[in-house]
Amino acid sequence: MHFTFMFCRYLSYLCACLHYGIIKIHSCNAPAFMQYAINNKFKILHSVWYARIVRRSVSLLIRTPVKKGILKLINLNVPVFNEKGCIIVMCRTPWKRLLVQWCLKENFGLIIARAQYSGKRHMIHRRGVGVSELRDLLKHLRLGGRIIAIADVVNNLNDCSFNFLDKQHNFSLFVERLATLAQVPILVMIPKLSNNTFDFICGPKFLTDGINAKDGIITRQVISFLEKEIKTNPAIWSNYVN
Repeated sequence: MHFTFMFCRYLSYLCACLHYGIIKIHSCNAPAFMQYAINNKFKILHSVWYARIVRRSVSLLIRTPVKKGILKLINLNVPVFNEKGCIIVMCRTPWKRLLVQWCLKENFGLIIARAQYSGKRHMIHRRGVGVSELRDLLKHLRLGGRIIAIADVVNNLNDCSFNFLDKQHNFSLFVERLATLAQVPILVMIPKLSNNTFDFICGPKFLTDGINAKDGIITRQVISFLEKEIKTNPAIWSNYVN
């Protein structure tokens, strides 16, 4: 795996150099994420290209016998809350497929996502719709289970409007409402590609006892934290990497 990461780093460096040169001669517009880089614009561009190439390499290798070796590169440590479950929230991540495979292998918990999963992945996938699924999720949390969910999910309502990366969106309150109903904490943990491993940015922890989910207080704070981290490291957000 070391050789794979080294090759991806060299290739991404070449791609970033070419891309940066084209931007400099005004043959194309700079990517949106570069506006947030006051210094080291090339470094930011390189990090995104590195994530792009590693993501495509991992997507191929995860289907081969080296799958177990790749999954061992994920470092995720979640604190225990006195036999309580918890909801781990993150932004839309380019490492979604890898994370799903890791959750299956480690029997880590359930994943709430809009996408449809087939095969074994279906066992841990929930869409978060319908009364029966809601009951299933609440039971899972109350028995000490863990759930991974995406925080930056938008809808057409007007109950949690927030300016996110210079655009106005209304964000779903589903995660905050679910955590409040189950009375479990919400943890912010964002997957990131380090040199040769997949680590996590540990964000704030929110207790939900006595919280009125309709106010969206926790959701707003989560989105604000995610926005700050995405501006600092655009390679953690799938919209910039894909």
